[in-house]
Amino acid sequence: MKLNNSSQNPLYIQLKQIIKEDILRGKYKPGQQLPAESELCKTYGVSRITTRRAITDLVDEGILFSHQGKGTFVKQAKEKRELISVGSFSDLTLNSGKKPGSQILSSSIIQADETLAEKFKLFEGESLLKLHRLLFIDDEPFIIETSYYPLQFLPNIEKHIWESPSTYSILKNRYNIEIKRSSRTLEINFASDYEANIFHCDLGSPLFATEKLSYDQEDRPIHLSYSLYMSNKVIFTIDSTEK
Repeated sequence: MKLNNSSQNPLYIQLKQIIKEDILRGKYKPGQQLPAESELCKTYGVSRITTRRAITDLVDEGILFSHQGKGTFVKQAKEKRELISVGSFSDLTLNSGKKPGSQILSSSIIQADETLAEKFKLFEGESLLKLHRLLFIDDEPFIIETSYYPLQFLPNIEKHIWESPSTYSILKNRYNIEIKRSSRTLEINFASDYEANIFHCDLGSPLFATEKLSYDQEDRPIHLSYSLYMSNKVIFTIDSTEK
């Protein structure tokens, strides 16, 4: 497609609009690399200066991003997550119109050390289920999660954890337990080799690291999770109402 040289809109504005439309139509998908400048020049019959101006503007607008030495890519829309939400990952993802998924990487029964015993208000040595999972949105890795569940309140949960990708659903259907409140902390970590391999990102890429402790209807600590998110894939929001 050639641009209209007689149009009142400058060529770089026309090129910006075409690229935006191509993204909306799915020609260029989130995370996909755009063709090289020389190819764009040839395709649209414009100069490198025009192409570079259009690309620079789209980067400034947050539609594209440049990776030095690798090229220019379509920016992925970030998922919004309420920082102190009590909803399950599956429910939140479904409510956003996307498909949740999970893969259990490991599952084991451990004895609570001093830190975990304090979190769950248990004695040291009491049994916990430790669950290491990878959570997906639309088949893309989204969260690396390590969770703990007290067997004192959830007997044999290790046998039921495979029944559903939603652990909150298992808590409700098997144990009549509903999560009523949560506390969460947030900090920045950097991807190790292990995390970079799972997320398909560079070593040292910034990650959001959260610790979430959830309480049931009797205000018992029932679920502790440590989660890692790629910082370029999620926005955390806080909904606060003043009294």
